[in-house]
Amino acid sequence: MGNPRTRSRLHPRSAIAAAATVAVALTPFAAAGPASAATDAADATPQHVVLTPAEHADTAQSFTWQTGSKVKDGQVHFRKAGTKRWEVANARVNEELVSSGVPTRTHSATVDRLKPGTQYEYYVGNAAKVSGTYKFTTAGKAGDPFSFIYFGDAQNDIGAKWSPVVAQAFQRFPDAVGTVNAGDLVDVGSDNGLWNEWFGAMDGYSQTRNVIAAPGNHEYKNADVLRTWKSNFEFPGDGPVATTKSTKGMTDGEKQKVAYEKQIQIALAETAYYTDYQGVRFISLNATRSEALELMTPKDLPECHVACPNPIELWLDMQRKWLDSVLRNNPNKWAIAVFHQPVFSGSEGRDEADLRAAWLPVFERDDIDLALMGHDHNYVRGYVDADKTDTPGMTTGPVYAISVSGPKYYEPAPQDDNTWTQNGATQVVHAAHTSTFQGIKVTKDQIHYESVVAAKWDDKSDTDVPVGGTLDSFTITKYDDGEKYVTEAGMPIPKPKSTDKVSGKRTEDEAAAQEPAEVPLGHERVGTLTAPTVAKPGPTTVNPTNGAVYVADGTSTGKGRVEAVDPKTGKVTGSFEAGAPIKDLTYDPAFNGVLVVYQDGRIASFLVAPGNFGAPYIPPIETGMKVVSTQYDSLTGQVFLGLADGTVVWLDDEFKPVGQANVGAGLSAIRIDDATGTLYVTYDNATDGQPGLRLFDTRNGMRKLAEYKLDAGAAFLDVDMKVGVAYVGHAPVAGDARNGGLSIVDLLGAKVTRFDKPEFGTSIGGVGVDSGKGLVYLASADRSPAAMIVVGRKQAPSIDQSPVARIAIAGETAIFDASGHGMPNVTVTWEMRKRAPGNDKWTPIRGATSDVLKVAASKSVDGTQYRAVYTNTIDGKVYSTRSASATLRVVGKK
Repeated sequence: MGNPRTRSRLHPRSAIAAAATVAVALTPFAAAGPASAATDAADATPQHVVLTPAEHADTAQSFTWQTGSKVKDGQVHFRKAGTKRWEVANARVNEELVSSGVPTRTHSATVDRLKPGTQYEYYVGNAAKVSGTYKFTTAGKAGDPFSFIYFGDAQNDIGAKWSPVVAQAFQRFPDAVGTVNAGDLVDVGSDNGLWNEWFGAMDGYSQTRNVIAAPGNHEYKNADVLRTWKSNFEFPGDGPVATTKSTKGMTDGEKQKVAYEKQIQIALAETAYYTDYQGVRFISLNATRSEALELMTPKDLPECHVACPNPIELWLDMQRKWLDSVLRNNPNKWAIAVFHQPVFSGSEGRDEADLRAAWLPVFERDDIDLALMGHDHNYVRGYVDADKTDTPGMTTGPVYAISVSGPKYYEPAPQDDNTWTQNGATQVVHAAHTSTFQGIKVTKDQIHYESVVAAKWDDKSDTDVPVGGTLDSFTITKYDDGEKYVTEAGMPIPKPKSTDKVSGKRTEDEAAAQEPAEVPLGHERVGTLTAPTVAKPGPTTVNPTNGAVYVADGTSTGKGRVEAVDPKTGKVTGSFEAGAPIKDLTYDPAFNGVLVVYQDGRIASFLVAPGNFGAPYIPPIETGMKVVSTQYDSLTGQVFLGLADGTVVWLDDEFKPVGQANVGAGLSAIRIDDATGTLYVTYDNATDGQPGLRLFDTRNGMRKLAEYKLDAGAAFLDVDMKVGVAYVGHAPVAGDARNGGLSIVDLLGAKVTRFDKPEFGTSIGGVGVDSGKGLVYLASADRSPAAMIVVGRKQAPSIDQSPVARIAIAGETAIFDASGHGMPNVTVTWEMRKRAPGNDKWTPIRGATSDVLKVAASKSVDGTQYRAVYTNTIDGKVYSTRSASATLRVVGKK
């Protein structure tokens, strides 16, 4: 399968522990009642009054409130506290929604030209009804101390069990200027009764303090697709923007990408945004993917079947690029992100691998300070191991935290084997079956974080910290000279090495990374892998997240050994036995595992995460059919079975047959693009020139889309869905001189290229594609010329990692890192540009020809920009791609 999704609909075990009806430790705070709601469509009484920050919280403020739907006007009346004259701002009228059976709508307004650090009074409404009068204070100057409260998922039993948590939090941190909420504020996004409970719990706080929130998957429930969310809150409109392009001359896939990106910009509005508050850039991201598919899909989506974009990948990538930009061009000292699904999961059976691959490198490269997350219904806080120092209890990079404030809990993953440990990260503090709130205080040079136990709603809490006690605390220190330390409670904080301040030569004008040029389609053999030790290298697949190659033993005896090979080192990194000989093997990102078809027709799946490599995900299932290949369509939740007689059967998520079609005799393998539903089928024909590959539209009656004639023995298949190329491995055919090798089918150009020389293998047993790197792995069943042959697609250089801005003390060495890839292999050179008005000239740096650039820091290079340029030559033509730029700022010695 060529397109990663976010979650599987195949659940072998429950991950949820139901909350007990009686808490073992109750809080002394009374539960708040639900907020009032409109009684009918004509009710003009303002309800659900909430403050949300504008992009610049020092000079602007946003307001939202709810009334009956017939109320089509509203105003904000505001004045500086203590003065007499009211100013008036008209509100925008939002769409009509039905809330608890009553037609309602909300009204939103943003008031600007306010004075920083100033208290204002306001009320909202119209001539018929107005709210009470409330007060708020605009943000002050950077460095002025303030605090805020971070809540994980509230979601369930809000009135009874979350409102006491809110009350505790504000009693513990009474000066908090607002709350940061990491999604799943309610259980069902369209249920106004639940929103009444949420606003009831926040009554007295939401009207006077800002609410920052990122949506969770439950805000999408019941086909609401964020309509209620966007109606309830007025967040800044400074999120990702699509690049407007003319579609003239584009392929179907390129046209579809333009359409998706325009729609995704609309969908992400007010869910991916940032606000600057007293030296902190708060960034909200929308990490929900599968549930958002309807929202990100335009109604007039152009038709596409081959080389089509994956909207979920676009969803993540648009936010990745935007995130990188707002972090690189952040004028504030601090940056804090909030989003729902975590980059490292804390609960059993969960792993957001695609999100981690897209966003974690940006967090690390741009050195965000805090990433505040939810979704997993337990508490975890930790760091990436690369940020560890030689001093125990002190790190230097971002801090990642997951929390839950409501009463719903999930079972934690084992502490010694989880997505943190499996992906180079460490959990510092963890607590299961424990509700918490976090108070975070920001000063000029420090962020102090404290997590407090709010409740234990069952008897399974694994922490001895009592309700009201501090579960976790640490301090992030960042000096003006750029030094940064994260220290555990009680650890001494290092003194600054310099008392100088960073210059004002900011990084707002950093140049973005260049996109790689398009090159004519072409391939060549680039190497071999000798590491696989299976008796007969057979069915093969690739994990696109980490590049691991999985190869199964293709013999008809044995226990179905599967090995993981690291193509960078060429070594086997793990193995397991599936229990019986294997016919087909495919990686599926929906559960980070492999789907297996046994030679006896059974199907199963196994996890491939390092700590759980080979653990059964779905035990072997008897199908009663001669299955030779299988695929899982994560969009529809259907499992497709390819049978030896040419029948394709599809099953629902309970493995019950719901349809079938005959696609032709001799079926040997199937692969599906779950972004489009296009099914690819190969046929192991006995003679050349017969149909060897067909494409079918599974979402339109299995309509045949295309057919390609291939040489005999077209037995194995994988597809690069991104570029529209199918790779067909040939098994030996008796009496055929052109045994083995590879057929490459250009699906856009309708052209077949045959590689049948012995160097491409004389007996192919499996094919796996790494679409990100443009590499194809051929399992050579007779191990000639090696166990595995590697074929590369020609590519201009692509930037994998750009350098990031650095602050260095004079006399020390500043280090910039970059990386890129291409085929043929790339070379790298570095360039520099002095900051000066009108200077656009970049100068090559003599001798700088590795991925790492070391610069001696001195005042003479303060404000200089650096970038890496990657180059290769394809068919005599030179291609170069530039990384993003990075600025060096230099401070004097102490």
